[in-house]
Amino acid sequence: MNGYLLRLQLLLGLAFLVGLLGGCSPGDRLPCPGPTEEMVLGPEEGRASITLQNDTCMSVCVLLVVPDHCDDMTYAADWLRDHPLHSGESVTLYLPPGKYAAWMEYCTEEYFVMEHLKVEADDTWTLSDEDPANSPPCGTSLTVVNNSDVPICSMRMGTTESVYTGWNWIGAEHILAGESQTFMLKPDTYFVRAEACDGTWLRAEVDVPVSGHQTWTVP
Repeated sequence: MNGYLLRLQLLLGLAFLVGLLGGCSPGDRLPCPGPTEEMVLGPEEGRASITLQNDTCMSVCVLLVVPDHCDDMTYAADWLRDHPLHSGESVTLYLPPGKYAAWMEYCTEEYFVMEHLKVEADDTWTLSDEDPANSPPCGTSLTVVNNSDVPICSMRMGTTESVYTGWNWIGAEHILAGESQTFMLKPDTYFVRAEACDGTWLRAEVDVPVSGHQTWTVP
């Protein structure tokens, strides 16, 4: 019996040592999102509050966060939920302790990945860009003025023709008749399209050079 206990203690000790050498932590064992799971996005006991600050000159339309060891983000919940994170804004995430990877897409459909994000306690993650044209102070903007009789429910802007199936820069919000909204952008040439709530194109324009502070009027 003593020999059995000794072997068990040795095995447990080896397992603990392997865990230390391999950098294992409770976060490494967090489950990857699956087709039948619905991730809880709100605060819960034991979760850390993570504030993501968008310090770039572009709007983010998609934010997927999964445990760092997960390769598939197919079933990951979108933390923005059709409310784009515009330049200078922030969103709060509630995550169990662990290590994470974040997939983000600008509303122009350019994407990037942040890996090995360690969550231990309440913290702030800053989204920044080393490209001077895409970093504050933001010297380029496009103000969309709605002079039509109906709300603008979809505002799509991109640097390629994929804008016609791409992300909606205003998300669930609308630009009401007679109102306007300003979007920060990096200097570039854009495809721009405004749609009514029924999908009708109110105005569409290709090869729109954006630099400085400009106004784009609908219709």
